[in-house]
Amino acid sequence: MEKKHLRGIMKFSRLISIGFLSLILTVFGIETTQAQRSTLPGTKDESTFVSLLSKLKECRTNGSVYWSGTNRNISIGRRLYPSIASMSFRSSSYTLTCKINPKGTAKPFGTFRFTFGVDEYDIGQFEVKVYLDGKITAGHTVNPGEIKTLLLDVSNSEDIAIEFKNTNTTTGIYKLLDDINLYIFDDILERLE
Repeated sequence: MEKKHLRGIMKFSRLISIGFLSLILTVFGIETTQAQRSTLPGTKDESTFVSLLSKLKECRTNGSVYWSGTNRNISIGRRLYPSIASMSFRSSSYTLTCKINPKGTAKPFGTFRFTFGVDEYDIGQFEVKVYLDGKITAGHTVNPGEIKTLLLDVSNSEDIAIEFKNTNTTTGIYKLLDDINLYIFDDILERLE
């Protein structure tokens, strides 16, 4: 009789533990979902900081490039920097055009910070130009082992276009074999307060 009683207590204890664990996971899941929803563009409480790469599906592209969102450590100046994405070029140029502040936007973006570079062990040089509302605003040439940062006021701009031009001079079979990568370290749109 004592063994049955002990088994009954153990079963009851397990049921309480499972119920308690389910309650904790449910509450945690609801809080996580609410936190994720509060940062999505288009929701009532839009996030202050948004990655331009997160808006890729809303943008128009021209050219052939393979995007990789894999974080990699990139060697620049004999130091490692974590990248947030990379672009592997299949054509000589690629343009990304996005609407960042549509007319009537209640909380427009105010600044755009864009940091990019080329691993010091890669071959390839890139020209990067940024256009705001169709007018060239900034541009840089980046060589292997360099990082460049652009900080732009986009508060009065509806559209942004970034033009990437691969100026690699490698020819023949080596051009076909080499992955020509531009790494992105930061791409933040920040809303006005």
